[in-house]
Amino acid sequence: MSQRTNVMKHCREKVSNWIEQHRQELIEQNKKLVGMPSMNRYADGDEWEVQTYVASRLQKLGMEVDQFEPTEVSGIMDHPSFLPGRNYRNRPNVAGIKRGSGSGRSIMFSGHMDTAPLGIGKWSADPFSGEVINGRQYGLGIFDMKAGMAAAMAALQALNDLNISLAGDVWIESVVDEEFGGANGTLASRLKGYEAELTIIPEPTNLAICPASQGGGMFRFTYEGTSGRGFSGEKMANPVFAAARFLDIFKRYQSYHAEKASLSKWYKAGDFPAYVQGMQAGSPAYPIYDRSPSSCSIDVWIQCSPGTTEDELMQDLIDFYKKHADEDEILSEWPVRCERLIRFLPGMEARRAEQIVPWLEQLSGEVFSQKLPVQGAPFACDAFMFDLHSNSSVIICGPKGGNAHSEDEYIELDSFYKLIAFYAQMMMDWCGLASDE
Repeated sequence: MSQRTNVMKHCREKVSNWIEQHRQELIEQNKKLVGMPSMNRYADGDEWEVQTYVASRLQKLGMEVDQFEPTEVSGIMDHPSFLPGRNYRNRPNVAGIKRGSGSGRSIMFSGHMDTAPLGIGKWSADPFSGEVINGRQYGLGIFDMKAGMAAAMAALQALNDLNISLAGDVWIESVVDEEFGGANGTLASRLKGYEAELTIIPEPTNLAICPASQGGGMFRFTYEGTSGRGFSGEKMANPVFAAARFLDIFKRYQSYHAEKASLSKWYKAGDFPAYVQGMQAGSPAYPIYDRSPSSCSIDVWIQCSPGTTEDELMQDLIDFYKKHADEDEILSEWPVRCERLIRFLPGMEARRAEQIVPWLEQLSGEVFSQKLPVQGAPFACDAFMFDLHSNSSVIICGPKGGNAHSEDEYIELDSFYKLIAFYAQMMMDWCGLASDE
């Protein structure tokens, strides 16, 4: 065993002991983040308080910190990847760098602090409490993705407290407006030139090492009809009946879409879901509706393989619909309008994955009881912005838990502690120890 291996093993043991001694503090840090509501309210958001706290936390970790609103970045609003129609007042990005001694490689942990909106379903615990029940910590956004970012900050804190100095730089950035296909926050940091050789996105992968992310698009199908009651013999055309037929076609589309072959080696047929996400008939302004609605719309979200374009995804859906609608006695005579709702999120495949993935696999085996699985991430996210506007290698790897974007969102604490150790090991092994110089 080499001297460097011995030193690294000793550092790993020190980090593990630090985590064991600070478990309650780590739980409290998660509670603080969850306790600061930061819902994305498209086109606005509530990230100010939590981002201000993150900036303070990064400063305490000895990082040089930049806090800026995405639209303050020169040229961003004219950039082809900028998504207009969002408000960034009091929604700052936060980026921090802890400089190494200068000879090592750089690593970035990049994530978002905006969460999905709070739904109307019932929670077992207060969604902003961070309550711990049977080894799980609950809270809106804790899985997606506040705990992942908390783990990155905790990993750097452990190295600081243990006086483990690195040769390379460590970046931690927290962006705004990732949900609802925003990604302008991620674009803003890339245009500012904030970049590392390796980027880890702590999205909730259930501890899988993911060198790829799926693409995704959201579309709305709308049927127009006749509003009223028909008291005077008016001919009524209720669009809800057309929408009901659409749902039957879309159910068949889900099976068809799932059977498609993947364009990426990181995925296989069956990995790409399609969901109905919303349905609206009549005006949402009325608590009780007293007439047949004049329109009915259905929103769908469809994920796809890296390499699939938005036009290909949308046209395939429309072609499938037309084929089956033409055979339907109602839909064949009922026009439908299809429109894009949010930015299309292209899929991503990591640069230099053939070198980085085996390294991360081996590293994970030193922290966990066995090597972590390698697979494509089962979701779309802002990783595509790094693919388009940086030269960084991007890996998605984050906490184990469940119920993202839903009631009783949670993380599993035992795996969360291990994730902190894994991130700390990444920092040490990738950046190198200053003592090795």
